Amino acid sequence: MTSAPSAAELDRTVARLLDDLAHHDVATAEIPALGERAIAPLARYLDGPPQSFPHARQLAARLLGLIGGPAAVATLLALLTRHDLATLSPALAQSEYAVKDEVVVQLLRLERTDLADEFLAAFRRDRLPSAADALARCGVSAAIPDLVAALEDDLLAQRAAEALRRFGSRAVPELVAALRERHGERPAVTESRVSRWRRIAAATLLGEIGDRAAVTPLRFLLQDAHPAVAAAAAAALAALDPGHAPPGQCRAIVAGALSPEWRLRDRCREAADSLADACVAAAVAAVHDTETVDLYDVPVPIDRAARRWLIAFILEHAGAATGQLTASVQAVDASLLAEAVAEVRAPRAVAPLAALAPHPDPLVRAAVAHALARLGAAALGPLLRLCDDRAREVRLAATCGLRALVAANPPLATLVPAADGGPWVRCRRWWLRRALRRAAARAPGPG
Repeated sequence: MTSAPSAAELDRTVARLLDDLAHHDVATAEIPALGERAIAPLARYLDGPPQSFPHARQLAARLLGLIGGPAAVATLLALLTRHDLATLSPALAQSEYAVKDEVVVQLLRLERTDLADEFLAAFRRDRLPSAADALARCGVSAAIPDLVAALEDDLLAQRAAEALRRFGSRAVPELVAALRERHGERPAVTESRVSRWRRIAAATLLGEIGDRAAVTPLRFLLQDAHPAVAAAAAAALAALDPGHAPPGQCRAIVAGALSPEWRLRDRCREAADSLADACVAAAVAAVHDTETVDLYDVPVPIDRAARRWLIAFILEHAGAATGQLTASVQAVDASLLAEAVAEVRAPRAVAPLAALAPHPDPLVRAAVAHALARLGAAALGPLLRLCDDRAREVRLAATCGLRALVAANPPLATLVPAADGGPWVRCRRWWLRRALRRAAARAPGPG
């Protein structure tokens, strides 16, 4: 009969399994099989100094979470306060930071929501991302100011925002206060980038939480000196008060939709789409803008993709107001306009696209033909006119578009009339009608 392994043997076995980084799957199977006997060896392993790579110590913490029990919790809590990250070298501090974050994950996994004070201390001391989640799960309202301040931290901002979102209306007073607080990195600087980003994140969260107590503070923020902050407030107001969108708010949303900050840009584009027609005038006014500013107040060019989105937005939401559209959009660079037209997908864009059919550049007219082909039966008339275009590539694009329309909706083939005009025009129309009848005949039947 074999005797049970000694404590020293267990220590060596556990350390060997943890240090074999290539076979952690073996450690994950064998160490938990030891049950509570594994807790002491894991604790002694974690008592050792920090390592350059966190993986072995992270796995030890994870296995303690799998085993569970009061002894495992006590070991994890001790590890949470064991090493002062400020006294370690940068490499060791970063490694142990990941280990401590894993400790919080495992304590949450064990449903230890009674450790609110420990989580708050860990967040304030070591800025652990998982501690932000823990504070929200524990409902620690005292942590809200710390979480709002963490919106300035590039590493913590997303997790802090998620935690504040879970607090809901309880976080609104601190978020409203954050809208007014500005600070600079140096006395000569009016406001720093991180301060602006904190205010942008606070405005965004107020819009997501949906408490109407934030409407008035956000309306004041529309007058902010920095366009990105005003844009965040405008987008939040679009969610809180969609029935009231004055021109100043729409201008701020359009400016935000062209911002180099991708998170703000996406949020403002969603707001513009929700307000739709209300933002068209602001979009038309901005169509020839070529420059904006980043969060450092440095002028930067508006990228081509943003300008394409702006033109496509105008085309999709202009409706019947094509006069102003023609005057503003026709003057845009032809290649940019053609790229923007290619992004149009809304059926309501038929009239604005038809207004672009007389454009002097065949590249634009061909793009219009391709776009109209995606918009359904309402595009039949404009496509027929493009079939008589003077440029061959435009005629081909329009003909292909009509074939696609008829293949999807065969009765449209009967709506194509014979053409008046010279013999070449009548001949082309005859061939077109013949091709469309064939496309209708080849179209699959219903079901």
